[in-house]
Amino acid sequence: MCQTIGKSALILASGEDIPHAPPHLAGDALVICADGGAALAKAWELTPEIIIGDQDSIDQVTKEYWQARGIPFQRVPARKDETDLDLAVEYARQMGTASLTIVGGWGSRIDHALGNVELLYRLAKAGIENWLLTREHRLSAFCTEFQAQVPKGSCVSLIPLTPQAKGVSTTGLMYPLEGATLRKGSTLSISNVAQAEDISVRLEDGVLLAVI
Repeated sequence: MCQTIGKSALILASGEDIPHAPPHLAGDALVICADGGAALAKAWELTPEIIIGDQDSIDQVTKEYWQARGIPFQRVPARKDETDLDLAVEYARQMGTASLTIVGGWGSRIDHALGNVELLYRLAKAGIENWLLTREHRLSAFCTEFQAQVPKGSCVSLIPLTPQAKGVSTTGLMYPLEGATLRKGSTLSISNVAQAEDISVRLEDGVLLAVI
């Protein structure tokens, strides 16, 4: 079920809730912009591999900046079945990405934000490590095992993305789970607390979203 390839990718989108600084990138990481995310790449001095979108959220100055540097644009119709970020995720997958981080995937467009959680679900089902970063939160969906380093005292919530998540066991959390079944629609696993800097969650069946 889980394929392992090799590259990592950072996708920049135009949501407003972003970290104060770019995440650490591996030397061979791909940077892909979903339309207006090109402005964030410019601000963070990151050179994108490609800029994908219908160009409704990229300003002319940013567009000309990247055109002058020879960055390719993949322009798509405004009337389409996927969001620009969805297309950027699929581009990253086609490039053989094993780990994908999204920045700018959360903001005032709650419909887009919730849709981006569905993208994390799809990546988890494909066996691709995934993160969505905001100013204060890290989100990741997974279907087997999740590990993270966090400051002690961090809030850690587990949200089922499938009707049931079975065989859920945790380490490093104040309220431990051992072989538990978490059901969609329940708030049982909201607001746990990290008691160690290294936490982990194991899962036998289903898909969980971790929110740190």
